[in-house]
Amino acid sequence: MPYLLMGRGESHGHHGEILQGVIPSAVGTPRPILVTLPCLHYRVTVCFFPAAGNRLQTIPAARPKAARAALLTLSCLGVSGVGGLLFLNGNIPPGQGLGSSSADVTATIRAVADACGQTLAPERIAHLAVAAETASDPLMFDGPALVFAQREGFVVERFDNPLPPMELLSVQDPANGSGIDTLSGTPRRYERQEMARCQALLETLRAGIARGDAGLVGAVATASARLNQRFVRKPRLDELEAVGRHHGALGVQVAHSGTVMGLLFRPGDRDAIGAARRQLAARGWKSGLPELPTSAPAIAPDVEDSASNASR
Repeated sequence: MPYLLMGRGESHGHHGEILQGVIPSAVGTPRPILVTLPCLHYRVTVCFFPAAGNRLQTIPAARPKAARAALLTLSCLGVSGVGGLLFLNGNIPPGQGLGSSSADVTATIRAVADACGQTLAPERIAHLAVAAETASDPLMFDGPALVFAQREGFVVERFDNPLPPMELLSVQDPANGSGIDTLSGTPRRYERQEMARCQALLETLRAGIARGDAGLVGAVATASARLNQRFVRKPRLDELEAVGRHHGALGVQVAHSGTVMGLLFRPGDRDAIGAARRQLAARGWKSGLPELPTSAPAIAPDVEDSASNASR
């Protein structure tokens, strides 16, 4: 076995998406894309303890996607005959659309690379993550907001700026269920008018980010949430939207492949947030105030040196 040290990796989660849908690819076929809402409240840390052999165990529970990501990363780095233990520690509940599996996978890839004395570029991590879990959230990328092809593992578009500052009231409605297996169904098939709607929303989002206009971003999030109702229905989305309008929210925001929802507010709008939270509680909904990044997620960037890039 090559001499490897214990490796460590981290990843933040997210709070669903601002926009999810399809746009045409360069050859005209539909391309699934998403723009996530990063959320610093949710995080995963992974420690990798390498050992001889090909057996890889995840603790405290089975994480097949993380285990697959570890083995793929070892193979990618030219390491064979190595397994070991993955210790995963985080606070991201599964099945709610908060990026639990993508965070596990991203942190695992970073931990295994760290054990091999390497730091992988986010583009490389993204391709490994998609290979490990079929579709991945872009948690390996920091900095400005971006459009990500989640089933292909690459950045379609980088915006010049991050999402404008906003505050989030996270909402969990019991009517949405306890969780969703994001890979249990077939890929979504959007109709032509829905694809055109996604393109228009992307243009609006691009303008909103360029101007720092949180109102435009909230309007896109609301429209995308409505569009998603045909695929993963939130039974009381209309009710949440009405509560948000009553209290001056920028819009509603949802996990398009999960159960969690949210209301977006302008920074410092605490009185309105508190009033909305009390009204939701009276209706039996749980809510919280997870931290959103003010500019870019506080995770160290991934950079590969020239020698590593030459080996790709």
